[in-house]
Amino acid sequence: MNQLFLNSFNKFLLTLFTVYCLNVAPTQAAETSFKPFVKGSFTQIQQENKDQPYIIAFWSVTCAYCMKELAMFGRLMEQYPDVKLITITTDPFLEDETVQSLLATKNLEGTETWVFADNFAERLYYDINPRWRGELPLTYFFDKNNVMLKHMGIVKEEELLEWLNEQATVDNDINK
Repeated sequence: MNQLFLNSFNKFLLTLFTVYCLNVAPTQAAETSFKPFVKGSFTQIQQENKDQPYIIAFWSVTCAYCMKELAMFGRLMEQYPDVKLITITTDPFLEDETVQSLLATKNLEGTETWVFADNFAERLYYDINPRWRGELPLTYFFDKNNVMLKHMGIVKEEELLEWLNEQATVDNDINK
């Protein structure tokens, strides 16, 4: 009788543990996972963010200029809360922990981040811009009127500040 009770109890504990793991694992993954960047994602991002100023910064862990630019964004973006920064790493299938730790060093935790999710990165380059061959850093600026400005190479801090201040001026003019 005791053996039967122990077997039933062990099965119950195993079932309880399995249910717990199934319920906890997706929650924890959602906290640290980033969005997969696939064909059509660039258009999706534009659709989701229209009528507000935002910046899309493409970067790679092997791009030293990208690291400098991300650090600059991390320093400056908190002063401009009305402008959204979206970062996209062009390293296919980069581990969430790697992305999270790198962005933390640049003061960019909580930034909307996408990771290339196609082994054939050239397909995504073409989807973004048929003339793009993957040169980095690449940054797109979108103002409140959805006017897009493309910048290839590292963004100079003065130019970034000028654009950010223009977006703040537009908001202030509208609120008057």
